[in-house]
Amino acid sequence: MNSKNILIAIGVIVIGVILYKVLLGFVLPIALFVALGYVLKFLLKGSDSDPEKEVSQILKKNETNTSIEDIVEIKAIQEKPAEEEKPAEEEKPAEEEK
Repeated sequence: MNSKNILIAIGVIVIGVILYKVLLGFVLPIALFVALGYVLKFLLKGSDSDPEKEVSQILKKNETNTSIEDIVEIKAIQEKPAEEEKPAEEEKPAEEEK
């Protein structure tokens, strides 16, 4: 009975290794290539849709942004005349000690 359990354990391990190799070596790369194909089709399909209309819309939007109403003038800051410095009060001599 003991040898039968060892053979079953070895068989399970061998089948596990085979499935692991098949999944990572065969199935996973195929799935990744299929997913990549769908992504590329989506990207190519999105970029081919009426490129001339998109360019003309961009040009029209740029024309409206350059209107005179959007221009803001910035005025220079006028400097205030500096106030004349008042002379510091003369220090009174300290009273002599009595």
